[in-house]
Amino acid sequence: MKLLQTYNRRLAESVWWNLLWLTVGAFLMALCMQTVATPHNFVAGGMLGLSYLVWHWTGLLDLLVWYLLLSIPIWVWGWFFVGRRFLLYTAYGTICITLFGSFITVQLPLQTEVYAAVIAGVLHGAGAGIMLRTMGSSGGTDIVAVVLKQHWNIPIGQFSFAVNACVYLLASFSLNLDLIVASLLMMFISANTLEYVLGMFNRRKMVLIISPMGEAISEAILLSERFGVTLMRGKGAYSGTDRDILLTVTNNVVLKRLENLVFSIDPGALFIVENTFYVSGGQFARRDR
Repeated sequence: MKLLQTYNRRLAESVWWNLLWLTVGAFLMALCMQTVATPHNFVAGGMLGLSYLVWHWTGLLDLLVWYLLLSIPIWVWGWFFVGRRFLLYTAYGTICITLFGSFITVQLPLQTEVYAAVIAGVLHGAGAGIMLRTMGSSGGTDIVAVVLKQHWNIPIGQFSFAVNACVYLLASFSLNLDLIVASLLMMFISANTLEYVLGMFNRRKMVLIISPMGEAISEAILLSERFGVTLMRGKGAYSGTDRDILLTVTNNVVLKRLENLVFSIDPGALFIVENTFYVSGGQFARRDR
């Protein structure tokens, strides 16, 4: 188990692993912008949305070139406030988005704006979610959000909502309402896809097992499974009988096997399962910015 914990931690912190997933996420975001969002004139949130508005108003350069140019001042600012490793990974991700966008020239043959908003939202959310699961991000306002969270505890979600509200307010002066609504739909789907992608990487099941045979159950878990277990002592409030309380964290694949193991030792055990969104440390990889 100790070797597995060390391997998971080293893998999550390795340069090639982070660069791989930053590249995959950047490709999906560039695919979203070049094949769906830009042909349909959708306005993305954050720095991509602001870049689109500048490109739309000026008619100069390319959308993703504006994205790169507008991101550079934020990189410089973030150099002094965010960890340099996070910033360098983020810069790599932003450059990848720009480079992929310069090579992607195809357009998805979607005529209905609603269908296009759904596809664009899924691609954008999946790409952003994958990049956030590394030690970097997709850049832009993500850097500002991290700084505000670290120094003033301003929630990232609230900051992102405020930024997107400003972007769509600016867009309302030059774009029609139908297009703004379609863009809102794209970003709503993107946000939900992002949460789903983040959950896929780190969602776990927290299990509580209450039984007078806690030591026997914990020994069986340690022998048959690769995850750890914590044994605590408790007492029934009504009966006054001593109870053992076992706490462990696992996933859906192992959950049923764990349940069968517990009840094979103590058919009268209480088996409690809770969804937990974020687990860090121990045998699970820890992300440091």
